[in-house]
Amino acid sequence: MINITNHKEMEFIMINIPEILVANGAGAFLVLFLLLYRIRISQTNQFDEKAYNFMLIVAFIATINETLSFIIDARPGFIFHILQYISNTISSSASSIIGYCWCLFVEYHIHRNFKRIKKKSRILAIPLIIAMILLIINLCGTDIIFDISKQNKYTRGPINFLLYIIVFIYYIESIYTVQKARSDSILVEFFPIYFFIIPCMIGTMIQGFFFGISTIWLCVAIAFIIVYIEIQISISFIDDLSGLYNRKYMNHYLNKLQNDKTKHVYGFLMDINDFKAINDIYGHLKGDQAIIQFGKILQNSIDKDSVAIRMGGDEFVIFAILKSNEEALALKKHIEQNVRQFNTNSTEPFHLSFSIGIAKYSGNIETFLSSMDDSMYEAKNMHRLMH
Repeated sequence: MINITNHKEMEFIMINIPEILVANGAGAFLVLFLLLYRIRISQTNQFDEKAYNFMLIVAFIATINETLSFIIDARPGFIFHILQYISNTISSSASSIIGYCWCLFVEYHIHRNFKRIKKKSRILAIPLIIAMILLIINLCGTDIIFDISKQNKYTRGPINFLLYIIVFIYYIESIYTVQKARSDSILVEFFPIYFFIIPCMIGTMIQGFFFGISTIWLCVAIAFIIVYIEIQISISFIDDLSGLYNRKYMNHYLNKLQNDKTKHVYGFLMDINDFKAINDIYGHLKGDQAIIQFGKILQNSIDKDSVAIRMGGDEFVIFAILKSNEEALALKKHIEQNVRQFNTNSTEPFHLSFSIGIAKYSGNIETFLSSMDDSMYEAKNMHRLMH
């Protein structure tokens, strides 16, 4: 038997089917348009690009599935019963998946650091795994997340709210990441965190409190569009070839460093040895590969308190918050070790080596840069003498 409340819910949903089709149709169109546009103009293969596109794909699939679940709700038949379980399971998992990917997107877009991503991805996966386990248990007939009755009517289960809590955990974590980066003087100030969070939270809360209204995926689509527009500004701080921050960002970082008087910052200025020879012997495409591979090596070498930058050409710099000269030398050795590992395992025709200059920030930016430069060119001259 279906109680009076369920009858009212079903009537409410049936009345709102046109509105649901319009809302979800608009959301699906916006997400698909943005995804196809990004694929067409994509010029990089960075982690944040992949994460953003994956979120768009998940959002599109979820929007289609949610629309299907509303259309077939309370329609009799075994096929519709199975489709209800499948479509609602996919829709229920999508928000947590996007929340997880959003946190990783934010993390990488700010820090450009693979070590941080690897570490954080495991921690952030815990709420997502919990959500997936709950949905699997729900499929076993427990109906803890949602129930599909014999009349194929969808109703929420007793702990359905936990999925909403998991999504909000991801939203809050991403806000914390941005605020922490700002306090550490790492982040470009206009990262559009709230342009994504606020529309998504509004859509989630409306649909959570008012059963039968479809707002989540339209709001998510709008959030993706706004974030994409805003994020184009911050792309001007990213080097297209290496995926690291560029010289414009270095100037931003140094200005923040000078104003905040941060202590224990070390600078590592690096220059790829014999880069001209790589271009002359193997061609400029291989020269570009040398830049790309060296950028990846630096990304894999730094920790959470460091930032890697391509100054231009074959020159790179790392700024790292370290406690001592010994830690600075340890980071230098770690980079050298990763370069040797690349040369051993790579199928590229060239080998990489670099000259490096290290200096500690003492309160004066010009002295800081000059000390790094002098130290690096001293190492460069030593390399030339040895070869």
